[in-house]
Formats: sequence, structure tokens, C-alpha cells
Amino acid sequence: MPGSRPHPRVLILLVAVGGLAGALVGFAGSLILGVATGVVVLALGAFLAWWVSRPADDAPADPGRRRFLIVAGAGGLLWAIAGPAIGWGARKLARPAARPVQEAMAKGLGSEYMELVRRAYHPGRSGDLQLLLAPFNSANYADESLSLVPQDPRTSHASVWMYLERVPLVVYAPGRVVASDSTERVTLADLSPTAAQLMGFGAWPADERAGRPLPLATARSARPPKVIVTFVFDGGGWNVLEHFPDKWPTLKRLMTGGANFRNAIHGSFPAVTACAHATIGTGTFPNDHGITGHNIRDGAAPRKAYREPGNADPGDILVPTLADLWYEETGGRAWVGEIGYQVWHLGMLGYGGKERADGSKPVGVFWDERENGSWQPHNPDLYRLPAVVPGTDVYAQHQADFVAPEWDAEFTPTGSKSACCSPPVVRYQGDLTEATFDSEPIGQGGATDLLYINYKSPDYTGHVYGMASEWTGLQLETVDEQLGRLVDLLEERFPSEYVLMVTADHGQCPLPDSEGGVRLDPIQLDAHIEEHFSGVTGVVQEVVPHEVYLDTARLRDNGGATIEDVAASLQDYRYRQNLGPYVPRSAVEQAHLDQLEFAAVFATTYLGTLTPDGVSTLGETSYPDGDTPIPGPPESY
Repeated sequence: MPGSRPHPRVLILLVAVGGLAGALVGFAGSLILGVATGVVVLALGAFLAWWVSRPADDAPADPGRRRFLIVAGAGGLLWAIAGPAIGWGARKLARPAARPVQEAMAKGLGSEYMELVRRAYHPGRSGDLQLLLAPFNSANYADESLSLVPQDPRTSHASVWMYLERVPLVVYAPGRVVASDSTERVTLADLSPTAAQLMGFGAWPADERAGRPLPLATARSARPPKVIVTFVFDGGGWNVLEHFPDKWPTLKRLMTGGANFRNAIHGSFPAVTACAHATIGTGTFPNDHGITGHNIRDGAAPRKAYREPGNADPGDILVPTLADLWYEETGGRAWVGEIGYQVWHLGMLGYGGKERADGSKPVGVFWDERENGSWQPHNPDLYRLPAVVPGTDVYAQHQADFVAPEWDAEFTPTGSKSACCSPPVVRYQGDLTEATFDSEPIGQGGATDLLYINYKSPDYTGHVYGMASEWTGLQLETVDEQLGRLVDLLEERFPSEYVLMVTADHGQCPLPDSEGGVRLDPIQLDAHIEEHFSGVTGVVQEVVPHEVYLDTARLRDNGGATIEDVAASLQDYRYRQNLGPYVPRSAVEQAHLDQLEFAAVFATTYLGTLTPDGVSTLGETSYPDGDTPIPGPPESY
């Protein structure tokens, strides 16, 4: 009643409850929320204490009661802060040490694979967690998980294993390069320094780039080649070639007649298009050129590398490409250009020479799926189309001539995306390439010209229909036909004065169901991390097939967690923990519920400590299933 004084134990109890509530919240979730909880409970308790003990209107003030309330309130405030801090610290101490887990996972991968991972990390660009799927697992995109069906053919290849890393690589230059067959380990980073050597570019920054010239036996030549063409089968790695041994007769012929390197690999993790093409263009790996995947961190948040198709920003590549340096070295006499399908292929060209005082622009082309299908410059402020582009009537005729087989019709792309997975667009790109040679001054400027070509269709088809689909074989065969068309053109116009370098950017993921693998659902992985590490707000910014972007400030609020804690917590993450309620039972691999999703998950703070010498001590891999033998010589196919 008014005028009475509550027993001191009541106030002490209220203070204790406030601090305890904060401690529990601090232990369960967030330091910030824990302090807020403690202060709120304390404030409510103090208000109730004041309400019960306030004096009557005619009663004299009691200084002792006021002092008691002040002292109790101050002590309560301290406890409301200390309690959550204790809970937060207890949660931090309860976590096992994360670094030994990271080191054990690295040792499990072994030195060869960890070197590929080390080459991938770029501070400020890479996602905070690098996800290395166990062999033959495949990471879905969210829409694929939400619409999964039994034996779903849709896969991704953002991993590290040799069946994805191994690519064909041949340097074909009749009269210039002696035919040979090598099993020496080489990478895509070796293409630019090889081109630099062949055209006599003495200013190539060899000491600053990881790649080295391929060991070629060259014939005597009075002058550099007029043109060097780099031709990429996107998704045409060795596991695809070996699955369709009769679909690439032109490539097989070039392997026999040129310098063939059967032990070539992509060279870094992950084995994806964006990384590969920047590696081809710069002669170095993502840890230098900065294109760490199809996404990169830009300050506080991730975004797509090169920004938007049609408004591409080559400034995302952190070192100049060969085309940039060569154009500037020759004072603009060298013609440089790129004809690809997606924005990622721009990495081979870069700017194509940043210093263009005359205002000219290099040819830089992609297929614009947004506008019902058409060739467009990557960015009209920086690039242009060739002087002559075959009309859309030519493409329409290719479409009219093609009778589509009834293969895997359930997954056939619709609308403008339908172009990606059938031969007409491949043939139309061949028409564009020929028109470029017809209408551009290639081979006429007195300095070696550089043209980069990517045919996306085999990879695109593999993503949609699966690596083993007849559609993938058909696209591989159609691209090989365009390679033959290009060889005939070069032989006719530049006999003994051209170099053709042919490769692929990566292999493809076999259907997980057929190889005992499982899928990774990004939706469920996101939810799992949030459940164990979220604080006041979520900590996951984005999950993509090979990495996770985190809000590290929010993560620290949750018991002082680090990205290494999150990485270590996923070492035992299993398929059964990753199944969403939207996945039909018929699409669940019941026999593999306890299969591990990851061979390793690495925090960038750990990757930043790796050195080549340290990686070399890690020994053999514990994942022999991910390795594959060096492919046989071309005559064996």
C-alpha cells in the first residue's frame, strides 16, 4: 500500500531476475539483446518497486528509502550488463577450438587440392565460408531445390575435384609449333604467357604472374604470328569428352597435329566459368586477379562479378589482361576482341586496352537473353559489335532448319533462354565469328592480333539437362563443327601465320544419383547457420554453390562467434540435415541420409594464413574418389 516499503529481498530478487534473464539471452543468442533484456526487466522491476513504495501525499520524504532505491538500481544496472556478458562469454567458451578443425580438414584434402584452394582466396572479395563439397555432390540453386524431382538432371560444378579440373589444352600452329604430346602439369594460367612469348612481347610481367609459357617445340619463324585465337569449349572438360568420345573429331585432329597437353587443369577452386576466363586473360589466379567466382564481395555485401550484362564493369579484374597490356604496348596497332555468350567470358579480354586516346572500342560481345536473343556489346561505353553482324534472319533460318529431338523435354528452357541449349545459336555464333574476320582488320595491323572465343552451350546444356544427356553430346558436337570451320578459315587466310589455342574452362558434375552423391540445398544450409549462430538479426547474407557470405559484426554479437566457428560446425553436416519439407520423398536419396555434404568448409581467416610452403606439407588427399587419371592420348578416343 502507499507509504509502505518493500522488503529489500524483493528488490534484490527483481535485480537478480533482470541480470539472469539477460545472461540467459546472452548465452542463447545475443549480447546486445541480452543487455537490452536485462535492462528492460530491471526497469520494470524498479518501476514496480517505486509504485509499491511511493509515499502517501501527506507522508514526509524518506531519504533512506531513496538511497536504497538508487543503490539497488545502480547495482541492478551493473548486473543487467554483467549478466549478459557472462552468458555471452560462457557461450564463447563452450565452443570447441575451431582452428584445429580447419587444419584437420586441410590435411584431409591434401597438398594438391589445398593449393587450388589457396589460389582462390582474395581478401575482401571471397565469401566468408568456402564450401568444398564431398566428391560427386552437387550444390543446387534455391529454385532447383524448390522444384526437385527424382533423378533431377540439374547440377552445378562449383567444386575442386580433378574430374572437374581436368581440361583439354592444345596449341595448334602448323609451321610454327611442332606436334607433341605432353603429360606435364599445366594450367589455364599458362595460356597468356605462352601467347606473349609466341608474339615476342618482352614486357609481359612474368615475375608478377603465376602462369608460365607452355613448353613448346617451335619451328623457326621470321616474324610473330598475325593472329592468336583462343577458343574455349565451355564445360568441355575431360570427363565430358570421355563420355562422348565420338563427338569431337576436330579437337582430336588438332591434338594430334599440335602441341597437346593432357595433364592440363583449370588451376584453382572453384572450377567455374568466371574464374577460368579471368585466369586465361591475365595469366594468374583469383588470389591475384580478384574474380573469385560468379559473385564477389563489394564492401559490406556480395554482388555479381562484372555487375550487369550489357553494363559490364571490367574494373572488377584487378590486374591488366594480356589484351590490355599488348594493346598499349603496340600503341593501338594490335586488334583485340572477344566473342562469347555470357558476361563471364569478358575476363579473357578485360578492357582490351584502357588507354584508347582515339576513342576506339574493342569488340566485346555477349548473347543478350533479355531482349529475345541478340548479340550485344558487353557495355556500349567500352565495347562494340563487329563492323558486320549477321542479321536475325540468319539465326531464324538456323532455327527453321533444326528439328529438335524429344530428349528430356521436361527441362527444356523456354523463351529467350531456349537458345542456350540447341545448335542454332552455336551456328549463329560461328556466323558472327566469320563475319568478324570479314569485316574487321584482323591480321592487317603489323602486330599480332588477339581474338578470344567462348562457346557456352555444352556447359549450359549440362546444367539444364545433365552432363550425360544426349543434348550435351549434341552441343559438344556442334561446337566442334564450329572449331573446324574456324580452322578452315585460319588456314585459308593466314597459312603458317596463326596460332590457335583450344581449351575448356572446366568439366561437369555427373548426376549425383548415378555416382552415389547427394545435393546441397542452400535454403536449408542458410537456415542451419541461422539457427546456430544468429543474434538480434540474421548473420547470413547469401549462400551460393561454393561459398557463404556472412555479416561478421552480427556474428560476433552471438557469443563472440567467428567465421572459423561456423566453418568448423559444418564438418559433420549431413544430407539428412539439409532436406527441406518441400522436397518430395521420391526425390530423397534414402540410402545416403547420413552422407557428408562437405569434404571441407574453410573460413577466409584460415585461408589467409596459408602459404605455398605450408600447403606443400599436407601430403596426399583422403579423397581418392575425387581424383582421376591423366587422360589417354588422342588416338585412344
